[in-house]
Amino acid sequence: MSKGVQSVIVVGRDAPAWLVAAALRRSFGRNGLRVQVVELPPQRAPVDAYAAVPSLASMHQLLGLEERVVLGACRGVPMVAQRFSNWARGGAPFLVAYDDEPPPGGDLPFVQYWAKGALEGLRVAFDEFSFGSACARLGRIPLPSAPEERLSASYGYHLDALAYSELLKQFALRLGVEAASAGLRQVDVDGDRVTGLDLADGTHLTADLYVDASGAEARLIGRLDGGDFESWSQWLPCDRLLAASAPAMQNMPAFSQISAFRGGWVGLFPLRHRTAVTACYNSGAVRDRDVAEQIGVIARMPIAGDAVVGQIRPGARNQPWIGNCVAIGEAAIACDPIDALELHVAQGCISHLITLFPATAREFTEADEYNRAICLFGANLRDFQAAHYKLNRRFDDPFWDGARDAAAPDSLKRRLDAFEARALVVLNDEESFQESGWASLLLGCGVVPTGYDPRIDAVPDEQHIQKVQQRLGDAARLAQQMPKIDELLLDRSAPAQLSG
Repeated sequence: MSKGVQSVIVVGRDAPAWLVAAALRRSFGRNGLRVQVVELPPQRAPVDAYAAVPSLASMHQLLGLEERVVLGACRGVPMVAQRFSNWARGGAPFLVAYDDEPPPGGDLPFVQYWAKGALEGLRVAFDEFSFGSACARLGRIPLPSAPEERLSASYGYHLDALAYSELLKQFALRLGVEAASAGLRQVDVDGDRVTGLDLADGTHLTADLYVDASGAEARLIGRLDGGDFESWSQWLPCDRLLAASAPAMQNMPAFSQISAFRGGWVGLFPLRHRTAVTACYNSGAVRDRDVAEQIGVIARMPIAGDAVVGQIRPGARNQPWIGNCVAIGEAAIACDPIDALELHVAQGCISHLITLFPATAREFTEADEYNRAICLFGANLRDFQAAHYKLNRRFDDPFWDGARDAAAPDSLKRRLDAFEARALVVLNDEESFQESGWASLLLGCGVVPTGYDPRIDAVPDEQHIQKVQQRLGDAARLAQQMPKIDELLLDRSAPAQLSG
C-alpha cells in the first residue's frame, strides 16, 4: 500500500501562504502532517489593505480563528456591500450586497417579481429591496435574526494587509507550522515534479507535496510543463495598481466605495485607523505619474504619505495542479481587485485542496478534479468581473468604450442574454456570486429585462403588489434592528488570546 502524504512545503508570501499552511496543519496535523513554509519577500506594503467577501469568515471558523482577534489585530472593519458610482454618465450609484440566498424549493426568486413590476411601472431600484444594501446604507451590520425572518445577509471585512499577514503567520506557527530559516534560492524540477528546494543558506528541503502560494511569480508551478497562464486582459483591461492611504473616515461606512474615472477606477476601503485607497487602471489610458498626482482629487480624500505602484495581470493557469505541485491564490487565478476577491480565491483553492487532499504520495489522481473545479471557479469569477467593464455606460471615454465594445466571453454572453430575456440568472457549478449578487450587478449596470418567468403571471396582481411592498418594508425594518458598525466593533473589542 502506498504511503500517504506526510510532508508539505508551502512556498509563498503574505496572507495566502500562511492561510494555506494553517489550514493544512489544522486539517491534517493530527495525522502527523508536517507543514513547512518557505517565505518569500512580502509584496504587500504598509498602505495596502485586504478587502474580503464573507467566505473568509468560513475559513476563520475552520481554523478556529476568532473574529474579535482578527478585527482587533488588523484594525478591521466589517463590509456589507460594495457601492459602485460613475459607471454610467448620469447613472445612479448602486450597491452589490452580500445577501444570503433563501433555501431551495421555495418561492420563485424575488428578481422575477421585481422584473414584472418594473415592466408595469415600478420605479424602485432593485437594491432597495436588498437587506444587505439597507444595512450598508445605514452603516449597520447584519447579524442572525429571528428564524421567522425571511431575509438574511452576511458581511466581509476590510483588514490591514501587513497586520493580517502577520496575524496568520503567528497563528500558523502556534498550530505547529514550521518556518524555513532562509529564503528560496533554487527550485529543482524533474519532468512534472518538484524534487526539492535549495535555500539561501545551503539547506536542501524535500516534501511529498508542494504548494505554490507565490502569487503572480508562480515560483513552483511556473517551472513545470503544462502550467501555462491564460491572460484575461481582453475582458479585464486594467494592468496597473496604485495603493495609498488617507485619513480614517469619521462616519464609518459599511461598504467599499468603487468609483470609475478616466482610464480605470478608484476604491476606498475604510479601516479603523486609516482609509486604504486603491486605483486600478490601464497603463495605455493613463500614466502612473498622472494617477499619483490626481489620486487625492479622484478619491476626494487627502492622501497621506507615498503611494505604491505595481503591475497586475488578471488571468488563470490552465492546470493549477501538476504532478506534486498545487497552486493556490494568485498563482492559480489572478483576479481584478474590483470585487474584493484575492483572499476569496485563496480560500476557494484551499477548500478544494483540503477536500481533495491526496490519498497517496505517488499518483495524485485528485489533480484532475482540482483542475476542473478551480478552472470553472476562476471562469465564473472572470465572468462576474468582466460584466463590470462590459456593461459600463461611460460613453466618449476611450478606455471604457473599448471595454464595452470588447466581445464578452461566451459564458458571460449566455448569462447576459438569459437575464435580458427573462431576468434569469444562469448559475454554474463552483459559483461564488449567487442569484442576488448577479441580479444586483446586472440591474445596477443597466441591463433591463424585457420579460420574466411566466409563472409570475399566475400570481394575482394584488398579491404581487403586496409581496413587493412587504419585501421593501421588511428589508428596511430588519436593517434598523441591526447594530451599527461602532456598536459591533465595541462588542468585538474584548481582549482575546491567539490560540492554536
